[in-house]
Amino acid sequence: MSNHSAGIVLLVEDEPLVRLVTADILLEANFRVIEAANAEEALTLLQACVEVDVLLSDVEMPPGVNGYELAQQVHERWSPIEILITSGREWPRGGDLPPGAAFLAKPCPSQTLVSYVRSAADRAQATRATCFAAAETDLAEGKVVPFPKVG
Repeated sequence: MSNHSAGIVLLVEDEPLVRLVTADILLEANFRVIEAANAEEALTLLQACVEVDVLLSDVEMPPGVNGYELAQQVHERWSPIEILITSGREWPRGGDLPPGAAFLAKPCPSQTLVSYVRSAADRAQATRATCFAAAETDLAEGKVVPFPKVG
């Protein structure tokens, strides 16, 4: 196993045992995992400019913002982040998921979960590399590159 991370996953799950098991599966597959117990924690982490490739979130999270609402906010504010939504009880209806997001039904086999997360991380890293190259070009040409607002 190499030391290179396969990507950074923000895991949002309110059930501690499910979060622990899912984190272990992802860590075993060489991902770095940042855990949040609810959408508010996840948004706080993202607002602090934590670098994330993939948001992996449960739908049902009491209280407040659910996984679908979190997915929409992440899509609007942090578009390079790939989004995977999971649930064992609630299936998405039209408009629940932002464009490009995927839904995984629980329980999801470990290999399927890892495969989806790996594909999403690869896409996010490719997008980030493209954005970074464009920013480098802007800098080289003397254009101002705005610093992202926080908060």
